[in-house]
Amino acid sequence: MRLRRSWLISIAISLFGVMIIEYFFTFQPENTVKHGNLGIVGIVLVAPFILLSSFITFRFSTELSRHAQDKMLRNILLIAGVGLVLVTSYYAWQYKNEVYASLGGTTSDPNSKIYGFPILNEYTNRAVINYYTFLLIHTLSAIAGAVYGIVKPKKALNEEL
Repeated sequence: MRLRRSWLISIAISLFGVMIIEYFFTFQPENTVKHGNLGIVGIVLVAPFILLSSFITFRFSTELSRHAQDKMLRNILLIAGVGLVLVTSYYAWQYKNEVYASLGGTTSDPNSKIYGFPILNEYTNRAVINYYTFLLIHTLSAIAGAVYGIVKPKKALNEEL
């Protein structure tokens, strides 16, 4: 129960951070920015929370897979998780392409608004940190935790100590 509560709190905090980066630290293509990338401040502040929530997601899914009684359901959920990773990866790629298309191209395209900028800049923060990458990171963490829980059950851990 305690792990579940901390998992929900960490997910909420890191998702809130992703929202802040996407909506407040990324400028639209029609805006002109004269300063450096303020989004780096947001990313630096949110990154520890995303890492923490990924770790808690790993632990939570490890415990869930260790206590799962129905092995068939556990396998179906793992397959669904892999499917979610594939779908989320596709949408994240599409979203990144849409962001670059709205800017007229990538940082190496002379006709783009961001020509000569670094890959992570005030216009492309949302291409890197967004809902799709958030879901992708946490799904991968959950799959890794579930596999770890299956491979190394609780009984084996107690026997090693």
